[in-house]
Amino acid sequence: MNKLYSKLLIVMQIFLLSSLLSAGAIKSQGTAGASQLLVPGGAMNLALGNASVSMAKGVNAMYANPSGTSGLDAGGQLLVSNMNYLADIGVSYMGLVSQLGSFGTVGLSVKSFDFGDIPVTTASETDGTGATYSPSFMTVTGNYSRAYADNVRFGVNLKYVNETILNTSASGLAGDLGVQYDFNELPISVGVALKNLGGRLTYGGSDLEQSLIPEDAESGSLVERFRVQAQSFELPAQLDIGLNYKPIAGLELLGSFTNNSLSTSGYSLAAKYNISSVWVGGGMSMQSVIGDQGSYSDDDWDDITKSPFGASFGAGVNVPIGELTIDIAYSMRLVNNYFDNNNLVEMVVNF
Repeated sequence: MNKLYSKLLIVMQIFLLSSLLSAGAIKSQGTAGASQLLVPGGAMNLALGNASVSMAKGVNAMYANPSGTSGLDAGGQLLVSNMNYLADIGVSYMGLVSQLGSFGTVGLSVKSFDFGDIPVTTASETDGTGATYSPSFMTVTGNYSRAYADNVRFGVNLKYVNETILNTSASGLAGDLGVQYDFNELPISVGVALKNLGGRLTYGGSDLEQSLIPEDAESGSLVERFRVQAQSFELPAQLDIGLNYKPIAGLELLGSFTNNSLSTSGYSLAAKYNISSVWVGGGMSMQSVIGDQGSYSDDDWDDITKSPFGASFGAGVNVPIGELTIDIAYSMRLVNNYFDNNNLVEMVVNF
C-alpha cells in the first residue's frame, strides 16, 4: 500500500510541476524559427495531439516521445505517411524502428515539406520574372530507446534540421529526451518529453549578397558588394507532460500539458478506443495564457492567443498479410480559419 501511495504522489508532483511552469511567453511568440519541428508526424499523433506523449509506442513515438520506440510489439516497423498541411503544403514522413535485442531499439525518420512552385519576384519585377522556386525544409531524426524494466522506458532523439530557400539556408542540430512509466498496480501511465533542444540557427548564403553604389559617387566608381548578416533564431523548445488512464479494457483517456519556450502553452485532452484490430480516437487542445493584454486590441489579442487548430480525430485498422501485418490509418485536424483542414494518410508495416 505504501508503494501505491508513493506512486500516486509521483503523479501528483508531475502535474503540480506543470501548473507552476510558465504558460507561454506572449511577447516572445513568433520569434522562434524552425517551426517545422512542431508539425506532427504519424496518424495517431495528429489524432490525439500532444496527449500521446504518455502512450505512443513504436515508430509513432519518434515524434511524440523518443522513449516509446522501445515499446513496439513487433521486431520492427516502417511508417510512410503524407499530410495536407496549411496552405496546400504537403508533408511527407517516413520512419523506421528496429529492436536490437538487449542493446535497445534504434530508429530513423525523415520529414520533408513540399511547398510547390512559387513565382520569383524582385523589386523591379513585382509580378514575377517567369521563374519559380520551391523551398526545401527537412528534418532527419535518429533515435535510441531502451526499456530498463517491464514498465520503464527511456529514449533520446538527435535531429538534423535544414531549411533552404534558393541559395540561402540554415541548418543545425537539436535533441529530444523522453521517459515513459507504467504503474504496475494502477491502470495509469505517465510520459515526459523535452523536445527541440539546441543552439541558435542563422540563415546564410549568396542570396544575402547585395550591390551598393556609394552615395554621391561619380560616374565610373566601383560598385561595392556586401553581405547582409541575418539575425539568428532559437529553436521552438517544448516540454510535454502526459497522463494515460485505462478505466476499462480497450479504452484510454489521455491528458497532457505542453510548455512552449517561445509561444503560448496549452493542455490537450484525448481518448482512444481499441476493439479487435481497429482503433479510433480524437482530441482537443486548449491554449493557456498568462500575461496582461496590455496595449493589444481585442482582435489582435484573440489572434495572438487563439490556436489555429481545432478538434482532431482518426482511425486505423490492422491487416495481416502473410507473415507481415500492415496498419492503415487516417487522421484529420480541423483548422479554425483561412485554410483547409489537415488530412493525413498513413501506412505502417510491422515485421
